Amino acid sequence: MEESCHYRMEDGRTVQQFSSVQDQPVSSGSSGSEAWLRVHVKWITVVLIGVLILGVSAWLLTVFLCSQHAQTVHILVCVFLFPLSAQATSLCQSPACLSASVRLQSFMNSSGTCRDSFQVSCGWEAREGRGKRRERGRETFELQSLPPASRWQVTWEHNLRLLRALLENPNYTAPLSSAEEKAKRFYRACMDQNRVIELGAKPIQEVIDKLGGWSLAGVWKPTDFNKTLQTIMRDYNTFPFFSVYIDPDPLNSSENRIQIDQPEFQISTQLNSNDLKAKVEALRLYLHYTVSLLLLLGIEANSTSIPTAPLIIFASQLSSAAAGLEDRQQQGRLYQRMSIAELQAAAPAIDWLGCLQATFHPMQLSESEPVLVHNLAYLISMSRYINMFTPGGDVNSYMILSVLHTLSPSLDPRFTEAKRNLSQQLGEKTEVMTPRWRKCVTETNMAFESVLDAMFVRKAFSKEKRDMAAEMISDLKSTLQTKLVNMEWLDEEARSTALTKISSLAIKLGHPASTLDQTGQDQLYSEFNVSEELYFHNTLQYLKFANKQMVSRLKREARKDDWLVSPLSVNVDHTIRFHDLVFPAGLFQEPFFHVDYPRAVNFGVIGTVIANEFLQTLYKTIGVSQRFLLKIAECSQLRELNYAQTLQEDWTKNGALHISLQAYKSWLSRKHFDSKLPSLANLSNTDLFYISYTQVICGLVRDPHGQVNRGVANPSEYSQGFNCPPASPTNPSERCSLWA
Repeated sequence: MEESCHYRMEDGRTVQQFSSVQDQPVSSGSSGSEAWLRVHVKWITVVLIGVLILGVSAWLLTVFLCSQHAQTVHILVCVFLFPLSAQATSLCQSPACLSASVRLQSFMNSSGTCRDSFQVSCGWEAREGRGKRRERGRETFELQSLPPASRWQVTWEHNLRLLRALLENPNYTAPLSSAEEKAKRFYRACMDQNRVIELGAKPIQEVIDKLGGWSLAGVWKPTDFNKTLQTIMRDYNTFPFFSVYIDPDPLNSSENRIQIDQPEFQISTQLNSNDLKAKVEALRLYLHYTVSLLLLLGIEANSTSIPTAPLIIFASQLSSAAAGLEDRQQQGRLYQRMSIAELQAAAPAIDWLGCLQATFHPMQLSESEPVLVHNLAYLISMSRYINMFTPGGDVNSYMILSVLHTLSPSLDPRFTEAKRNLSQQLGEKTEVMTPRWRKCVTETNMAFESVLDAMFVRKAFSKEKRDMAAEMISDLKSTLQTKLVNMEWLDEEARSTALTKISSLAIKLGHPASTLDQTGQDQLYSEFNVSEELYFHNTLQYLKFANKQMVSRLKREARKDDWLVSPLSVNVDHTIRFHDLVFPAGLFQEPFFHVDYPRAVNFGVIGTVIANEFLQTLYKTIGVSQRFLLKIAECSQLRELNYAQTLQEDWTKNGALHISLQAYKSWLSRKHFDSKLPSLANLSNTDLFYISYTQVICGLVRDPHGQVNRGVANPSEYSQGFNCPPASPTNPSERCSLWA
């Protein structure tokens, strides 16, 4: 039966457009208009066929180019041709996906896929020309020049740059609160480096004069030691001889307590070395540093005219009395609970009630106030050394040096450079010189943390991003619970304990509810006066503000909704006392996460990070039996059980891989679709997951080479995806998995 398509002309006549049988000849009685129509229909058909051929050719070209290595010209072709082929190829064409594609391939080494998976994903070490400037601009260059192990640094850098844009943007559309305006003024004053240099040492000299002068400079009016110490603690938030902070009581997590510990020492540990030559060299360098500070203060001095030896002896004795955390743990000296009166009797050189009262003013303290002391032996030695060196000026000199260290970041950059030079000459690890904007963003964030948190969250943590992150966390948690139920190597007691622990684990995502409370922030910073020109003044304001915040923490109870990590942070926080995991908004940023990325990438990167954190909370719960350790050693191909840290890393990283991959597969089974990255379109979803996963592991563990290879060898998906031959390193004849 003939089937034809017809359409109606304006005059009402029906005309045959095409037929399922061969064309019928036009009768001699056909009208002129019908003949004209048939001719034009044929021409239109020819044109449409031509366009179709061109479209198919363009599509094929796009698929070919975008499946090859990510050269610049290919990326440009993909950008312009994606609109023609995106639907057919499911390639993500957003800027975030283009950047991710370039970044992933820039670290890949395609040779030896089945021999060494570490080199496939972490081959950046062997790439020639790594770190050279690329044509696509500075931003891309900075991402590409860093190894995959620096994803945390790259993400933190991304967050800082976003804050910079918010602080510098004069056309910020949202109405600024009072606190936000102050934060911007604080940042601008910091960025006015010419003004900072113009003021030179004048601001710090005024502070030194208020404290009675500096004995090293020969201008010192002896003052009461404890009175001076109280002023330094109260007005400059500086603690030369011990540290003071507020934390929950270990025996009652709802109560905050005053905690007292040894300080961070500013004098090089080489002064305590048994190597006499190293000690003499450290003394010479420290002497040179002290002279440079005096010269910056406008005081004529040289290495023979100032009595530094007693100061250095005092400093070295203090630092030698300190003990590291591991030593204190072994000796059972983590903390001791005592009253202020008992502490006074043990370390009498310090007026403890007077100093703590000055720090926590206007709160009233008494001698019966309980405090937690974290290294009583150090405090006893410290008291003895102070009594040995007072009433001379050496203790005064040490306190002034501590104040200089606290305030030097807001002074002429030459002060910071002097300390940096000392550290470098002593062979200590120092950070690279950072641009002024990064320093100012960091310090503004310290002073106005809650304000910048709010600005960041509003800009970079949308509801869509939060919902996607919450869905991933839920999928990962559910997958882990299912895995635990089916683990043959777990006995029932350990299984029940693990399931209970995971079920009761509280998840905090993004930011606390109070982050977006502008009214509360305005009230919090109501007494914080910010100068547009005097950055040193602003720093003093911040130190008083920080002290006030410490007082407020002592006044209130520790709550479960307290966050000990900033929403801007890129680090996950696990609070044991509240049994929670905090995943801050700052972690869900490029290159860790993006709403446009294929889910294979998100699960491969941030998914494994989240799963790893889940497993970290469980390791001590179920990772104690000899049977368990033997199973890990077997699957990790380790011959001895003395690799405790490597065993734990293998268990958590290998488990994170399996859990995140299974969670991704579960998500894919529900959605039936996932996009791909340009230039990596030839990879399957599973292959893309593996490439993303291994680049997170690179360099993050003690044995990254072995960890990556062991991780992909036990499951079969990797070898199947890359067609690895039997008995190859990534496709062993026998597999062993704790998480199969």
